[in-house]
Amino acid sequence: MISMMKIPLFKPYLGKEELSGLAKVFKSAWVGMGPRTVEFEKRFAEFVGTKEAVGVTSCTAALHIAIQGLGIRSGEVIVPPITHAATASAVMFNGATPVFADVEEDTLCIAPQDIEKKITKRTKAIIAVHLGGHACDMDKILKIARKYKLFVIEDCANATGTLYKGKMAGSLGDAGCFSFEAKKNMTTGDGGMVTTNDSKLAERLRRLRFYGTNLDTWRRFQGQAHYSWRYDIAELGWKYNMNDIQAAIGLAQFKKLPWMLAQKDKLRKMYNKELLGISWLKIPREKPYTKTGWWLYIVQVRERDKFIDFMASRGITTGVHFEPIYHHSYLKKAGVKPVTPVAERVWRHIVSLPYFPTMTKKEFRYVVDTIKKFKP
Repeated sequence: MISMMKIPLFKPYLGKEELSGLAKVFKSAWVGMGPRTVEFEKRFAEFVGTKEAVGVTSCTAALHIAIQGLGIRSGEVIVPPITHAATASAVMFNGATPVFADVEEDTLCIAPQDIEKKITKRTKAIIAVHLGGHACDMDKILKIARKYKLFVIEDCANATGTLYKGKMAGSLGDAGCFSFEAKKNMTTGDGGMVTTNDSKLAERLRRLRFYGTNLDTWRRFQGQAHYSWRYDIAELGWKYNMNDIQAAIGLAQFKKLPWMLAQKDKLRKMYNKELLGISWLKIPREKPYTKTGWWLYIVQVRERDKFIDFMASRGITTGVHFEPIYHHSYLKKAGVKPVTPVAERVWRHIVSLPYFPTMTKKEFRYVVDTIKKFKP
């Protein structure tokens, strides 16, 4: 008889490399936003293939200031319903209204054909969420945006390393917003990044992340003995800056990222092979234009909640990413009235399986064997 194992949904891959980076920051005594943050931004921009990258405290912060930086302070922004609440919250922080376009049944990403149906004279932008690391159909979305003169913001919280037709997610729209939260493809504990090819936008984002100042503390100091205290607050901003503690972890994680992504690619293929043909379960579909960068492994099952309880009773953690966010009481009170029948249908079946780069063959075998024992 096989003893019960404890399998988490996610597990960050952290070790001596991160500790070494942190030790150097502590020794320098500069733990706020400084040289490590600058280095991390530079390397991340090179990785994504954009001119600029601006480090912040979270993807929520990234979305907030990206929308603000593009000058959106009213009107409507089109978003998918199957995403984290932060996608819509960032729209509302800026005084705009989230309008929900339906999702594709197979990828769970925003459906381009429904985007166009939801556009009005008040529409200012589209937020394309690369759910679970599957890229949205960006060619179609960008074509719609050009037709109606709309901004495109890529929500890449799930998609560090995702490729769309050979180009990195986060390099295709006006801005890309990334998450380095504890569970993501790479982590800084908490943190985020905005990528863009618009240098003027990037400069405004740097102001907005640090109180609206024209010069942050590091740029006033720049490692020199003479510290310049003078600065100007040019506009209303926020306290959203990344710091060198986060950046040091990020730089170490960055070296591991290719290996972590490759391991998750292998794990995905293993899941696909093992779960294909189960009558009550659908494995995720991968469109030919998207590759690597997977954060989630989402299946669709009959009797989803019973399945989740069954797995939990055997020590396996699963999750739901995500219930349509307009189900939450705050958005209901705000009077949001979406028409997204596909999202309403599929969310009741979706479940995320344990998926992390250090998952052992023994852990994987235990998860798969347990799934096959479930009887809906």
